[in-house]
Amino acid sequence: MNEPEQKPPAAPEKKADIHDPSGVIITPYDHPEIKRQRIVIPEQKTQIQKFDDGRDLPAFKKLMQTTQTAYANGKWNEAESAATHAQRLAPQSAETFLYLAMIANRKNQPANAESLALRGLSYAQTKPMKQQLWNVVLKAGQMQKKSSTIQKAQQAIKAL
Repeated sequence: MNEPEQKPPAAPEKKADIHDPSGVIITPYDHPEIKRQRIVIPEQKTQIQKFDDGRDLPAFKKLMQTTQTAYANGKWNEAESAATHAQRLAPQSAETFLYLAMIANRKNQPANAESLALRGLSYAQTKPMKQQLWNVVLKAGQMQKKSSTIQKAQQAIKAL
């Protein structure tokens, strides 16, 4: 019985190692060069993203209602706490910055109020909201007797 002679599988051809003068041995890969290709996804369309700042959350609405009620009743710490929690839910809501700034003015912290109102202006999208925030900046400037802030706020209110 003559069995055909089985040859061991041929080992992949090993490319020669390249020796760098620094002593580093470079072993090239056996894989072909990777080329960049653009992938087109047909379902992908240009979409206009809706600005969602969290104002539609029921928890946010409840916290803002609590803030407004506490503010109207002169409970500054309670109003500030509720507004801070609301801000964590909707960090880009100008309304939270407005209330936090008004509360800071009531607590005789005009520098804080000015800072909060100016930050709120970066998120404000409606003319009435911008006007309310500039009024808070104006009041804070008046409390601090800062003529530059007062003048800046007055000009902004006139421009609206």
